[in-house]
Amino acid sequence: MRIIDTHLHLVYKDRFSYPWLKDAPMLDHQLTAEDYFARAEKLGIEKALHMEVDVADADMEAETAFVAGAHENIVGAIAAGRPESPDFPVYLERIAAIGGVKGLRRVLHTMPDDLSQSQTFVDNIRRLAAYDLTFDLCVLARQIPLAIELARKCPEVQFVLDHCGVPDIENEGLSPGANRSARLPDRPM
Repeated sequence: MRIIDTHLHLVYKDRFSYPWLKDAPMLDHQLTAEDYFARAEKLGIEKALHMEVDVADADMEAETAFVAGAHENIVGAIAAGRPESPDFPVYLERIAAIGGVKGLRRVLHTMPDDLSQSQTFVDNIRRLAAYDLTFDLCVLARQIPLAIELARKCPEVQFVLDHCGVPDIENEGLSPGANRSARLPDRPM
């Protein structure tokens, strides 16, 4: 059986800055492609798609360019992006030119809920369709309605729900998040 890891996070602390890792000591260490594939190949994982790791804004483009060629078994990358920025169209043009970029992601579960609802954000997400790029929804279970609304406003863009909408397993179990995320495919095509 061929296995492709579609959500690989690599951490190159010697190259990039990861401000959020200071609050996540269990994750705050280097993890290179060589480290990962040395373990993954023993489990039957042959290839991987790199998922941006919320590096500092100044490192976003460099992270994508680096990981896209970091290992022969990395078959693509989901790049970081800031669709709320008026400069996003120029950034998107540059990031789309990097070989292997399959989509973009903006970590939204740590941001104000209204960020993804601004007209600038929506207009910039719509731009992904022209490049045939996806947008990864990195939201909490309670934010699924916001994700649905964004998807409805951008019917030409393919969306990917990361982490199953991060359901609050400890307090609510899987059902509330699953019920909300089940409505995502209801958007018009």
